[in-house]
Amino acid sequence: MKTILLIAHLIAIATGTGMSIANYINIRIAAGEKGERREALAFLRRVLARIADVVILAIWITGIGLWLNLPPAEEPNVWFLVKLAFVVLLTLCHGLARMTAGRMMRTGDQSLFARMELFVSGVWMSALFAIILAVLAFET
Repeated sequence: MKTILLIAHLIAIATGTGMSIANYINIRIAAGEKGERREALAFLRRVLARIADVVILAIWITGIGLWLNLPPAEEPNVWFLVKLAFVVLLTLCHGLARMTAGRMMRTGDQSLFARMELFVSGVWMSALFAIILAVLAFET
């Protein structure tokens, strides 16, 4: 069971990483666009963000499942605790990126692109570190 959970967990984190990198590229492209192209890219970001909500939920559920499958006498190792910090950072950056995107949509303030780019970068960097640390934390 632990191996299946680990596979699902790593797939979820890898999916989140790929999506956040795609979102980062989208933001970089959209910064120079106007009109319908910019709107289409904004629509794509919204779709990716909705899917990312589910992916982050999968990361948390599979991670909690892995933690619950630790032997009763075994406490989480340091790799697990550091990984948990990166997953919290990933979740925080995702939430802040979503809030910034929502604010951009409501106000039309395009100057928030740089802030959103920073938060999306935080998501994919955190996810990359979380993948590495998950492998170290859950050695089979």
